[in-house]
Amino acid sequence: MKAEEKVFENIEQMLRLSPVACELLQKAVIEGDKSLLDEISRIERDGDDLRRETARIIYKGAFLPYLRSNILRMVEDVDDILNTIDKAGKYYRKIHNLDFLRSSLEIARILELNVLLCKVMSKNFIEFFRNPEKLKEAAIVVRMLEKEADTLKHSVLELVTGLKLDFWDGLFTFNFIESIEEISDVVEDTMDTLQVVVLSL
Repeated sequence: MKAEEKVFENIEQMLRLSPVACELLQKAVIEGDKSLLDEISRIERDGDDLRRETARIIYKGAFLPYLRSNILRMVEDVDDILNTIDKAGKYYRKIHNLDFLRSSLEIARILELNVLLCKVMSKNFIEFFRNPEKLKEAAIVVRMLEKEADTLKHSVLELVTGLKLDFWDGLFTFNFIESIEEISDVVEDTMDTLQVVVLSL
């Protein structure tokens, strides 16, 4: 296998980890099951291993020099998706009063959107290079879903201000909501970087 092929295979593997991690987070919140968060952290560590291996392959000479910076950026962006999911899980772990998060339709929808966004990226990654038109269509979908997640975040944060939570629960709930919406931001950033890479190949 060529070095370049191995790089794309590793990126695809990292992307495939993202919807799995999002679905675990979604289930953890809906069911109030914090034991699922350990598996998210394990997935994030697997992503780190793939990121390091992929960076080594690129630094050893995969791709032409003018392409390497954008490829590396894409690897970092994909890793950031997994990092952000894990960060959301860490905030969730610290929250004691989970009633609001478990019952919020807005939270449930943001978590669902994150799963959808990650699936758009992971299921079509290789196809995007074969069919740039499909990439353009997917980019539009990603932007629409991200915008919906952002709108929902603002709505749910307004609701949080009316809750009677102690200081730490309020802080960690706020941070958790910010971080689950940040997942959609990072997916959008990854899509933007992917478009640059596809155009430059």
